[in-house]
Amino acid sequence: MVMKSKKKIKIPKEDLVKRIIYQTLKKRGIVHTQEELANLVKDELKKINKNFTITPNRVRRIAIHVDGVEITVKTKKSNLGEPKRCPVCGNKLTPVYGKNLLGEKIVLGFKCNVCNYRGDEKFFAPMKYEFKLLKK
Repeated sequence: MVMKSKKKIKIPKEDLVKRIIYQTLKKRGIVHTQEELANLVKDELKKINKNFTITPNRVRRIAIHVDGVEITVKTKKSNLGEPKRCPVCGNKLTPVYGKNLLGEKIVLGFKCNVCNYRGDEKFFAPMKYEFKLLKK
């Protein structure tokens, strides 16, 4: 009988991940997908400890809180109804109102006051994330 060795995974602290995200974007300037950023971060984490692991969603949620990082979200149409929570950071969405030709108040879309995500009434499901380090 062959014994399989159990690989012990290790979750990196948020501060370490923030530093790696910042350094990665400082080097590259822009990363075009969440998956690409997660792979770059994971590669750097593995240099520190081979047992470190991280998901693309966690990388995105941490990147929101890195000073100088801008996240652009490309959206697609969704038939799931109005979103209640921001698909980027998970915080509550605020409706954006306007008036139609009859002067009636209508919902034009949604915005997040935490990460600046915006989506319109039909196109709000995230399709692609882009990460950019703003020049300081």
